[in-house]
Amino acid sequence: MSQVSQNIPHTKSRQTILPIMVLYNCTLENSATYRTFVAAAKHAAFDPTLIAVYDNSPVRQLSPVEESHLVAYQHDPSNSLLAAAYNWALEIAASRGFSWLLLLDYDSSLPSTFMAALAGVAQFYDLDSSVAAIVPFATDGHIMISPKRVCFGRLAPLPSSAPELAEYEVTAIASGTALRVSWMRLAGGFSPLYPFDFIDHWLFRKLYENGKKVALSGSVIEHDLSVCDYRNKISQSRYLSILTAEAFFIMTEKRRLELPVYVIRLLLRAVKQLILYRRPKLVAITCSMAVKVAVSRM
Repeated sequence: MSQVSQNIPHTKSRQTILPIMVLYNCTLENSATYRTFVAAAKHAAFDPTLIAVYDNSPVRQLSPVEESHLVAYQHDPSNSLLAAAYNWALEIAASRGFSWLLLLDYDSSLPSTFMAALAGVAQFYDLDSSVAAIVPFATDGHIMISPKRVCFGRLAPLPSSAPELAEYEVTAIASGTALRVSWMRLAGGFSPLYPFDFIDHWLFRKLYENGKKVALSGSVIEHDLSVCDYRNKISQSRYLSILTAEAFFIMTEKRRLELPVYVIRLLLRAVKQLILYRRPKLVAITCSMAVKVAVSRM
């Protein structure tokens, strides 16, 4: 837990954080996120029923009894993905007076101290409008995947002596991130141009462009990031979806000088996919995208 959250204990006043969890073909009972959230909420003396659930599954995953125990529930069998779910929850948070919106997927594992640490940091920065996001650390197995420092043409690990309030550009996964509701509404909510993939990168880019700061809660969550394993976990269609969103983000949100660096990174990725992972079809997809990005500069 961070020094901030240790120094500022959570008070039992009105809860100011609304969690939004997005489900897909997973019941609450089988969701690691929901089970660990309930435990973390109880540890922080929070009401675990103060959570909104957006269900993108083709078949409804909650019973009427389960739904009655939530702040709100929305079943969307057409699967409008993440941006729609987050914007739905953002309006609920604003209308009910929540200050922070906590984004959760369904397959992360939260430590028992997660909500207490988040509440402490949220309370500490409550009156500092320059702080618009609070993020935990996230690991996939033994690999630290989030947050990352944004450098020219690449992402880098945070320095070992990273401050609790990042003074430089960072990006992080959406799951576990808490956002200041007032700023998100002022910013127009979540962009429909990023309905799923790269919505997190877009979000943190907008925070940085608007001069907003990101605080670190000190918590560590476990998250399964399938894109980390090209060999076993990612299908061609899934990879193409991620790559398309990535290329669109780089071409529209980054400086033009970074495009050649991105093309080089794509080519190096293709070499890795061929030699290490033996996925020639992924290599073809990656090289095709490298050509498209290169041509776009002409």
